[in-house]
Amino acid sequence: MSGDRGDVRVVDRYDALPQEVRGRIDALGRAHWRRAHAGVPRPADSWCPTRPLLLDAEAYALVGAVADRTAGLVLRACLRRVATAGELLEALGMPRSQFPLLDPAEPLGERLLTSMRADVMVERGVPKVVELNIDGAIGGAIEADLIAGQFQEVYAGAAPAGAGAPAGLLRPAPSAVDAFFTELVSFLGLAEGDCLVVPVFREDGLDHLADLDDFISFLAPMADRGTAHGITVVGYPLAGLTLDDRQRLRAGEHVAQGVFRLFLPVEQPGPGLDALGAALRAGTARMYTPEATSPVSDKRVLAWLWEDLGLLDPADREFVRRHVPHTVIAGAQALDGDRRALVLKPGDGYGGAGVTLGRSVEQEVWRERVLAAAGTGDHVVQEVVEADLVAFEFAHGGTGEFRSAAVPCVLGPMMYGRKLSGIYVRHASPRPGDLINTHQGAASNSVLIVESATAGR
Repeated sequence: MSGDRGDVRVVDRYDALPQEVRGRIDALGRAHWRRAHAGVPRPADSWCPTRPLLLDAEAYALVGAVADRTAGLVLRACLRRVATAGELLEALGMPRSQFPLLDPAEPLGERLLTSMRADVMVERGVPKVVELNIDGAIGGAIEADLIAGQFQEVYAGAAPAGAGAPAGLLRPAPSAVDAFFTELVSFLGLAEGDCLVVPVFREDGLDHLADLDDFISFLAPMADRGTAHGITVVGYPLAGLTLDDRQRLRAGEHVAQGVFRLFLPVEQPGPGLDALGAALRAGTARMYTPEATSPVSDKRVLAWLWEDLGLLDPADREFVRRHVPHTVIAGAQALDGDRRALVLKPGDGYGGAGVTLGRSVEQEVWRERVLAAAGTGDHVVQEVVEADLVAFEFAHGGTGEFRSAAVPCVLGPMMYGRKLSGIYVRHASPRPGDLINTHQGAASNSVLIVESATAGR
């Protein structure tokens, strides 16, 4: 994907649907929102949208194309400076100890763009990449599939096709989980009869991942895809992984040929991680994805894109200006700008941790944080995207109360093998908050594609 259709706008198409279809979507959402969100991890007091985001096919494709082209430009920005993962760590000033499973000799190349989810915000219909996540540990594939598929089931099962029936106008995107698994099997070179281990772990602050049995149950769609490929998928506690006398990784009775990594290794030290590292070094197991993907996701690489603007050809230069918010490595010069239009982010942070919106703090606090970041050199200052608002109705997961709110969205195009397969959506909810992140109360959602907004009129 490399195109950029300047005439296409990314807009929720709900208001363009016939009135009777909108009425059915509203009624079905109110009646069946729990069914639509079944199996999706969320805190008990969260707000659930009663319908998905609705995009036409051109807008859906544009979101993926912008994400993919940005990833290619980011990789080239890295390659203008370094050739290997270890050299990239040095260029970014990142300690080797932060990446215990990284092979410093691994070459940087397009192979690393195997699993991606950009964070895309839309401003006046134009998609803008605010972050780029390139890693096997990105979330969203299961949620994108479940929410889109279950809303479609609600719409399809409600009434026969005809006037007012949403199912005839809407369709889900290709399965993100299917695409992920196909790409993973190819990347790791797994064969029929092989075993893929998914190490599970506890994550602080997420009660739905605190119980390992619940975590393993959440992975059931992965196991189903494995069966279709003739591969055994085993969810197993990371802490319990061991190494046998042949340097093979074992998950109980299972010997792992492949490992799907959902965790950040530096956050999960212990004998299980040590066993995994030893198996990788011995070549008896392969991991999706190698940890070399992680530093390519550092937000400072977006600042490199802007530093290199004069080196790009005119089309790429215009693309960056249009689709990547102005980003610089944080320094004292950021104090010259209007803090209300800026956001300070750690280069390698996630989950909204360490992010400061200039408009949310006083000038002196902003000054202190920017100068502290300038001293470490590991933050960026980025232009704020004034995201378009989308109107949703929400149901409270605990009380069942309904509320409506117009909220900003973050679109997460799920890219496997550089092909788009579904969009994981996070958006604000009726609960107040500055950041759109599920760690901080954002709602999970997905996309259904509108076949024809005027069909049935």
